[in-house]
Amino acid sequence: MSSDKDKKSSPSDELLKSIDLWLKWDQCDKTRKEIEELKKNSKWDDLQVRLSHRIQFGTAGLRAKMGSGFALMNELTVIQATQGLLRHVQTTFENKKDSLAVVIGFDARHQSHQFARLAAALFAHEGIHVYLFDSTTVPTPFIPFTVKQLHCQAGIMVTASHNPKDDNGYKVYWENGAQIISPLDAQIAQSIEQNLEPWKDKAWNLDILQDKNSKLISDPIEKIRDLYMSNLSKLCYFPELNASTPLKFVYTPVHGVGQPYAERAFAAFHFQPFISVDEQKNPDPNFSTVKYPNPEEGKETLECAIRTANKNNADFIIATDPDADRFALAERDPTGSTESGWRILSGNQLGALLGWWRWFTWRNRNPHVNVKDVYMLYSTVSSHILKSIGEVEGFNTIDTLTGFKWLGNRSNELIHQKKHVLFAFEEAIGFMCDPENVLDKDGISALAIGAEMCAYLKSIGRTLCEQLNQISLLYGYHINNNSYVICNKTDVMMNMFDRLRHYDQKKDQNAQKTNQGEKSEAKILVQYSNKIKSHLGANENESKNGQDEEYVYPKSCGKYQITGIRDLTVGIEADFRGEGKDEKPTLPCSSATQMITFYFDNGCEITIRASGTEPKIKWYSEIRKKKEIKNPSEDNPMIDDEQFRKETKDELDALVEQVVEEFLQPKQNQLIERETTAK
Repeated sequence: MSSDKDKKSSPSDELLKSIDLWLKWDQCDKTRKEIEELKKNSKWDDLQVRLSHRIQFGTAGLRAKMGSGFALMNELTVIQATQGLLRHVQTTFENKKDSLAVVIGFDARHQSHQFARLAAALFAHEGIHVYLFDSTTVPTPFIPFTVKQLHCQAGIMVTASHNPKDDNGYKVYWENGAQIISPLDAQIAQSIEQNLEPWKDKAWNLDILQDKNSKLISDPIEKIRDLYMSNLSKLCYFPELNASTPLKFVYTPVHGVGQPYAERAFAAFHFQPFISVDEQKNPDPNFSTVKYPNPEEGKETLECAIRTANKNNADFIIATDPDADRFALAERDPTGSTESGWRILSGNQLGALLGWWRWFTWRNRNPHVNVKDVYMLYSTVSSHILKSIGEVEGFNTIDTLTGFKWLGNRSNELIHQKKHVLFAFEEAIGFMCDPENVLDKDGISALAIGAEMCAYLKSIGRTLCEQLNQISLLYGYHINNNSYVICNKTDVMMNMFDRLRHYDQKKDQNAQKTNQGEKSEAKILVQYSNKIKSHLGANENESKNGQDEEYVYPKSCGKYQITGIRDLTVGIEADFRGEGKDEKPTLPCSSATQMITFYFDNGCEITIRASGTEPKIKWYSEIRKKKEIKNPSEDNPMIDDEQFRKETKDELDALVEQVVEEFLQPKQNQLIERETTAK
C-alpha cells in the first residue's frame, strides 16, 4: 500500500493517537508489526489510509482487504464487530438471555478460520451457545439454514464470496434466517462503536474453544449437512429419470468449499457422480488457476472446467463460486457458433429457466392450490421475465432492491402470511430455489435442481437454448446487456453520478475541454464502499420529497429519447412524457447507494449502479418485446425467429454503447474496462 511519496515531515496529532490506540489494542503479532514498521519508516500517508477511518458495518456486514489498520479486515476489527453484534443480540433478546445461540461458519480464504474462532470465543465467554462449524468449511447458505433449523438469534459467515484473494468479509444473518437490513445494520454499527476496546481476558482468549466438556460450543456439521440434504431431496421430482440419464456433468467449486456438498446434493437427486475438475476441486485460498474466482466472469474462470468437459465428452458444466452461494451452468454448443464450444448461460437466462422449472414442477405437484397465493421475486436490476411468466400463468411477482438481503426478508414476510414463495433470483447468478429453508442465494440447491432440469429437457429432446426460445415465444423476449467498468477512485465515481443529476451538455463539454490534460493522483481504495453518509435508514422515501436540491437529468442519449428516470439515491421517480409529475419511488431509497434507472422510448430500461462490495460501476439493461404469431397451430409451430431476436439485441447493444460512452465517459474518467467475457 505504501509508495515513495508516503514520507511527510510530520504526522498529525490525530494520526499519532490512532497509531498509539492500534498498538495498545492489537494483540496479533503480524498486524501489530506492520503498523510498527510503517511508523518506524515514517510512512504517514499509508498509516493515514489504514487508521484514519473505520471499516464500515452495513447491510453486507464487513468486507474489505485484509491487513493492519482500522479500515481493513483483521483480527482486531473482527473482534470489534463481534463485540458490538454480541451486545446488540443480548439487548434485543434480553427475554431469552438463558437460551441465546448463534451459528458461525467460514470459507477457505486466508484467515477465515481464525476470524471465525475469535468471534466464537467471545460469544462463549459471554455464556451464549455457539454452533461453530469448526471442523470444516461450509457453504454460505448453511448459515441461514442453521439459524432457522436450530433457532439461533444470529448467524455469522466469514467470507468475501468471489472477491479477490486478498479480501475477506463478515456476513451477518438475523433470527429470521435472512441477512440484516436497515435499521438493524445501523443499530449494530452503533453498538460496535460503543464496544471498540477489546474485552479484557476474553478477546483473543481461545482456550474456551478447547474445552471438550463445554456446553457452550458444538459443531453441528453432521446434523445440519444431513438435514439440509434431506430437505433438498424433497425438491427432486424425477428421481428415476435422474438415475438413468445418459448426461455427463462436470462440476467445479472454483477452489472453494463446494465439492463435498455438491457430491451429496447430486446423490440426493439420484444422479450418478459428476466429473470433477481436479485442478480446482480442493479449497485453495490463492485461487491458483484463475484470475477471478467468479464463474459469472465466463469462460476465463471456467477454462479448466471446459478443458475437463471436452476431455470427457461431457454435456454440461456446473459451477459454484468459492463460498458456494452462486451457481453457473453451461451446455455444449452443438452448432459451433461460440468461440469456446460452450454456451455459458447468463444469470438472467438461468433465472428464466429455473423460474420456469420451479413453476412447472411445483404446479404439477400442487394443481389445486390457488395461484393468487403463489409468489416469485427478483431484484429490480434483473430481467423481468418472472413478471411476464406470472402475468400469463397467474402467480404474483415482486421486485426488490439489489441483493438477497431484500429478497430474503421480503420472502420471509410472505411465508409468514402463508403464501407460497417458490423462487427468487438476481442477475449476478444468485438463485433462491428453496425459500422455505434457505432465505438466501444457494448454489448447492440450484446445481441439483438445475441438473434435474437438464435431464428432463434431454428426455423430451430439448436443449437449454431451445427451452429459452420456448419461454421467449410464450412470455416475450427479454434480452439483456449487463456488464461493468472498474473505478478505483471514489471521488470520480461520485462526480459521475452527480453529473447525471445536474446534466447540462454544453457546460459539460466545456468542462471537458478545460480539464483536458489535468491529472489527479489516484486515491488508495482500502474499502469497497459507495456510501455518501454512514448508516442512513434504507427506507428514506418519506423524508425525500425531491425539493431539497434541484436535479436536472438527461432527456436523451444520442438518438434515443429518455421517457423517465428513477433515482433511488435521492428519492425521485419522474415521467418525462406529457405533464407527468415527479413521484416518490415505491422501492426503498437510500443516499448510501448510487443507483439511477433510465427508461427509453423504445421500451428499454437501463440502470447504472455503483457496487457496494467491489470497486465497480455496473449497468443492467433489458429490452422486452413479444413477437406476434398469427394463427398458431400444429401446422404452424411456434418456431423461434432468430432474425427478430438479433434485431432486438442489436438495438439494445447500440443503446448501451451510447449510454456507456455519454454517461460514464470511460476515457475522461480513466475507467478500466472489464477484462473477462461471458461468451
